[in-house]
Amino acid sequence: MPMESAQIALDADRRTACFDADEIYQGCGSHPALGALRSFNRHFARRALSRPELLLFLASMAAFNRHTIGGIAILAGRLSDQLLPLLPTHGHEIGAFVLDAAVDEYGLRESVTHVELARNFAEHLGFSPEEIEERRNAGSAAVELGDALFSWYRERQVAFALGVHTASEVTSVEEFVPWHDIFLKFPQYGFARDTREFEYMRAHYVHEPDHINNARLCVAKYLRVVPEYAGLLWVGAHAYLNFYQRMFEQLNSRIFGEDLRGTV
Repeated sequence: MPMESAQIALDADRRTACFDADEIYQGCGSHPALGALRSFNRHFARRALSRPELLLFLASMAAFNRHTIGGIAILAGRLSDQLLPLLPTHGHEIGAFVLDAAVDEYGLRESVTHVELARNFAEHLGFSPEEIEERRNAGSAAVELGDALFSWYRERQVAFALGVHTASEVTSVEEFVPWHDIFLKFPQYGFARDTREFEYMRAHYVHEPDHINNARLCVAKYLRVVPEYAGLLWVGAHAYLNFYQRMFEQLNSRIFGEDLRGTV
């Protein structure tokens, strides 16, 4: 069977399979995407990046996250719309777990949105907003994932979108906890814990563990109401992780290619 046909068949099997929240989280945690991220982080922690390397990294993160903030808020409403006919008195409570992540992304617990925090962070490192937003400065896999996320959050079935969000929260913890320490480690970056522009890393370092716990609770409560959507939820998570794996494999190769060859 051709590889593409085999993947379609596998996704069809998953769509009708039954998973619980713990199985979905374990599946996300064992996906090769996490290995790609951890490999990137190991190299990231070994040396400071050059200016072109930093630009590739920051522009890729901007392209990848371009539509996420709005998408999370939209998903919260779509979840409520799906569940309220089944749970008229407390369907909103499940969507609230997702909305809580949007509250942080929109900066309602801090002073500005996370997009603005990211812009300040990049400007501290010497990059203009125009450089960071220029898609040609980003990796092609990051652009591809960012574009896919627009329709995944807004147009795909709710369970699929919730799976995407769940996988995103699983990976975010393993992004920002190491990156927080890496950007403090190298004096070339010019950060201290209380540097105003470091708030981008500091906010995610604080909030991401809560986000992953809320996402797990959301999935568990959602599947108690509509267990028939467990397979589709996993298909969404798997789709996200496949794109995400390609993104960090590409960044690892483009930024640390010479380093990688030197360790063979």
